[in-house]
Amino acid sequence: MEVIKIIYIILGTFFMREQPGLIAEKATVTVDPIKKEVVIFQENLISATDIKDVKQTEEYRKLTANELNWVKELEPFQNKTLTFEEKDGKINAKLSFNYADPKDLAGIHIGFDKNEFNVFKEEKLSPLTGENRVEEPYLIYGSKTPFSFKVDVFNEWLEPNSQTATFNQEFVIQPLVAKKSDDIKGKSLIQMPSGTQPGTNPAGEALKIFFAEDQDFALINEEIEIEVKYFDNNTVMIPMTEDIGPLKKGDNYFIYKVYNDMNGVGLIPSAKNGKILSKNEIYLAMPTE
Repeated sequence: MEVIKIIYIILGTFFMREQPGLIAEKATVTVDPIKKEVVIFQENLISATDIKDVKQTEEYRKLTANELNWVKELEPFQNKTLTFEEKDGKINAKLSFNYADPKDLAGIHIGFDKNEFNVFKEEKLSPLTGENRVEEPYLIYGSKTPFSFKVDVFNEWLEPNSQTATFNQEFVIQPLVAKKSDDIKGKSLIQMPSGTQPGTNPAGEALKIFFAEDQDFALINEEIEIEVKYFDNNTVMIPMTEDIGPLKKGDNYFIYKVYNDMNGVGLIPSAKNGKILSKNEIYLAMPTE
């Protein structure tokens, strides 16, 4: 399944959902180089959960209540907005934002090179407006006039015999995309002083955490196994029955931030809703061999 198409049809990929649950039957992506604006129009939202009414889903409720944060890939963009409309019994979503540098669009898989835009062209991504040409495997657009293309949902995600677009029941229990928490699961980490260079281990006692892969538990200091919970907005809850280093007795909520260049993870104290409570970040890194 092509990841480029996935981001355009799954609403939650634009927000920090632990597990997105709304997809669009199709989406139209419009880029206006004059206004430096991108509009993504998702048509006919469909629930990929057990709750079939889109308005009753947790994702729709959280989005309309502004409880979800935009993903980090959209940080360079300004004037980010999300609106919903109901038409002919269908619910549509419209995302729009402005960019300063067209190279920033790489974050949404629209490349810019040699003064031209390029989009990976696969089976269900097709041009709509604007002059274009194909240079395999890309669809190439000029940089002077607006253009648009459309993407469609995977056939296998829809019930084949339904009169209306309905999510295939066979896939309801399967994730649409990787969970956000997969960024930290499977990692064995040790606390490091802030600003520590990679490749060094701390002296003395330090907090050690192993976030189990494919399971919601962690091993603290290689001896205490606890269940952890992952929420939207890159938030993890680590419950403690006693104080251990920076982890205090009770429910410890953190926003987790992955530092790929440092091979580490930052835990920033927060509330359950992702609101940052302190700048005292706990930095954890992969121990050296």
